[in-house]
Amino acid sequence: MMNINFKNNLIVILSFIFLLALVLLNCRNSFFWDTVQLGSKHANFYFSTNFSHLFLPDNIDSGHIPAFGMYIAFVWKLFGRSLLTSHLAMLPFVLGIGLQLFRVIQKFTINKYWGFALILVLIDPSLLSQMTLVSPDIPLVFFFLLAVNSVLNKRRLMILISVIFLFLTSLRGITLSLCILCLDLYCNTPFTGNVKKIIVTLLRKSLIYLPALLFFVLYSLFHYQKKGWFGFHENSPWIDSFKTVDVVGFIFNIGILGWRIIDFGRIGIWIVFIILLIIYKERILKNHKTRLLLFFFICTLILLAANMLWAKNLLGHRYLIPVYLTFSLLCVNILFSTYVKEKLRYGLMAVWIIIIVTGNFWIYPSKISQGWDSTLAHLPYYNLRLNAMEYINSEGIDYKQVASFFPNISTLDEIDLNGGQIHFSEYDGDNKYIFYSNVFNINDNAYDKIIYEYNIIKRFKKNGIYIWICKKRE
Repeated sequence: MMNINFKNNLIVILSFIFLLALVLLNCRNSFFWDTVQLGSKHANFYFSTNFSHLFLPDNIDSGHIPAFGMYIAFVWKLFGRSLLTSHLAMLPFVLGIGLQLFRVIQKFTINKYWGFALILVLIDPSLLSQMTLVSPDIPLVFFFLLAVNSVLNKRRLMILISVIFLFLTSLRGITLSLCILCLDLYCNTPFTGNVKKIIVTLLRKSLIYLPALLFFVLYSLFHYQKKGWFGFHENSPWIDSFKTVDVVGFIFNIGILGWRIIDFGRIGIWIVFIILLIIYKERILKNHKTRLLLFFFICTLILLAANMLWAKNLLGHRYLIPVYLTFSLLCVNILFSTYVKEKLRYGLMAVWIIIIVTGNFWIYPSKISQGWDSTLAHLPYYNLRLNAMEYINSEGIDYKQVASFFPNISTLDEIDLNGGQIHFSEYDGDNKYIFYSNVFNINDNAYDKIIYEYNIIKRFKKNGIYIWICKKRE
């Protein structure tokens, strides 16, 4: 037993060292993709106004309760406004995710394999990529896992606290709170006796979720009273993402959802699951803990998907991290069950690790969009961007003549926290210069125009990520 404990403790310690290194090695990286708005712009507003306003300006108001931006601004007030401070503000949540995952694994896996199970769940590319960013999805995942453990341990006060913070972090936190409620009812509600007794029990169990809901409703009503809209407005920069799709679009979104679930190497986990299901299908569902995890995975998948499939562009990889984690927990529970043969177990572990690690090197052709904030493949971009900007400065090119694309069109200060108020121009098809990278996911027409109407005057490339500085042909 001592040897098993020593091995597990060593693996867990190494896992936490890895998470610490992941944050520290990327603590100088600029804000990227949605974090420019959700991390930098929100925090800058509260920092510069000394928290004198509750609501954000419409052009950066995402409809969420902006608690994350307030948190980053508060940390800046205490320790200084910098990229380093911003990333270190994520560290408690990053380490907390590791701790909460380990506690869940302890409940569903044989102690001999706790350390291995933690590694398998932690190495999800989207989770690790978000940990390198100043992202609200990191506290969201932390409070989600804290709520899961609180339900499993029947700690009602911690459920209340976790759910409140889920509501504060994101609108998706509301959906995740509903997932937690389903888990709570499944684990802690006896569906026996007469119907009246069951209904009373369900209502009583649900009461602990009401304070978070009440807080959100009051905020939303106050927001609507002040601004006249909820969630998004007609002039919102991201209104296209919320456009309702038709039947064909809904079916297309289902396909995209399936792609997201197996993307970036996660197909390896599904291969492991299918092999185990074929070999041990009769034993798998006899296990109560496996049934619980299967139920929770299905609930999380259905509820999160229901909040995304109706819209044009709400199926980002990072939105589905709770789905990835619950499925991984289900798979490690099965993989490390006593009925699985040792040689098969280690063979499937190798398949899982190899495929999902190589998933960080999956880079699609230029005309296929991918979730760059959800794979470690994007990490070379930061230094390449700085090198490209040094080239522009050395050549004396005016930033106003250079077009770029999301997320590279905000001011330098909003991206790098360096005080610079200059920014690249938005692309209009007639710009003299273009700063382009494959991490921008531009539309096909813009890409074709760059290829056929511009000369590439400087290239920067590393590990599949590239930046072009282009000049319009005479």
